[in-house]
Parts: sequence; structure tokens; C-alpha cells
Amino acid sequence: MDWSNILQAVLSFVFVIGLLLLTLWCLKYIQAKVPQSRLFKNLDEAQRVRVLERRRLDAKNTVVLIQIDDKEFFVLLGANQCLLLDEKHNEIKA
Repeated sequence: MDWSNILQAVLSFVFVIGLLLLTLWCLKYIQAKVPQSRLFKNLDEAQRVRVLERRRLDAKNTVVLIQIDDKEFFVLLGANQCLLLDEKHNEIKA
């Protein structure tokens, strides 16, 4: 194998890695600038439902604290059921 072929292969590899890093930097730059847009701020303020906290109890069960307008609810998510509790921990039939 000739030294020129080895040098060409190494330079090609460095060029491709450089293009990948440049693409990654551009995507990261765009992602950092998008939330500052007025359009996304207006959409974020108009949301009525927010997930405040989420905890895994075990492999199959999760409890989620959500806020709808000014009310908070607990949702117990299981493998076979979903249970909704209000802020006073009363079960809500849906």
C-alpha cells in the first residue's frame, strides 16, 4: 500500500468527522435559539395542563402530579388501571 493512499484515507476520515461535528454544533445552536422565539413563548403560556412531578413507584406503577388551571390532581397509572385523585385525595370517577 502506498503512503499517498494512507494519507488520503486519513484526511478523508478527518474531513467526515469534521462534517459530523459541524452538523452537531449547528443543531445544538438552532435548538438553543428556538425557545427564545415569540411564537413558542406564546404557545407555552397558553397551556392549561402541566405535569408538575412524576415518580415511579415500581416497575408497573407511576404516580403523576398534574395541574389543570389552578387545581392539582394525582394520577396513579398502573398496568391495568388509572386512578384520578383530587387535591383532597378523593377518588374521581371518570
